[in-house]
Amino acid sequence: MRQLFNWIAKIFLLIATVSFAHANDITLSNVRLTPLEKSWALNADVQLELSPALEQLVNKGVTLHFVTEFQLSKKRWYWLDNKIVDVQRVSKISYQALTNQYRVTLGTFSLTAATLKQALAAVKTIEDWMVLDATAIESKQTYQAALRIRLDTNQLAKPFQVNAINSKSWNLQSDWHRFDFAPIAQPASQAPGAQP
Repeated sequence: MRQLFNWIAKIFLLIATVSFAHANDITLSNVRLTPLEKSWALNADVQLELSPALEQLVNKGVTLHFVTEFQLSKKRWYWLDNKIVDVQRVSKISYQALTNQYRVTLGTFSLTAATLKQALAAVKTIEDWMVLDATAIESKQTYQAALRIRLDTNQLAKPFQVNAINSKSWNLQSDWHRFDFAPIAQPASQAPGAQP
């Protein structure tokens, strides 16, 4: 009986190790704010892979909710930082068994994808996301910007939330990517292609 227990414990440990090895965090790169006519748009490159456990979950019909958060603040020496912008966008991936396709919802926009890889590519796209009105900031000031993406496990059914608490492979999120942002001029007066 003891050997059977040890054998089961070893299998469980092996499964947990494999799940952990496949658990990739989300990474962000080339994060930048680009001027548009009367606003600033956020662009970024995202590396995101699902663990086998999350892939299996999607293929069983469970919807995954990804939250992209952007914040912009201005430092104040006499008080807490002044938060100017705090916005988020929710992206969802779900599998439609009847059509054998994946449905991706990006805010109010939705599309279908033939494969999970294509669906993830849509979720990973942060391109021309208007996050900041030009009138909310002053030129020649320095602001602190921050961006992160995370899987919102609170949107999962309760049994899956318990798994998310106990397994790193279910806790998929990026660190806050922080950078300084100093607009030289209002977007309308900048030349096309100019960098902030």
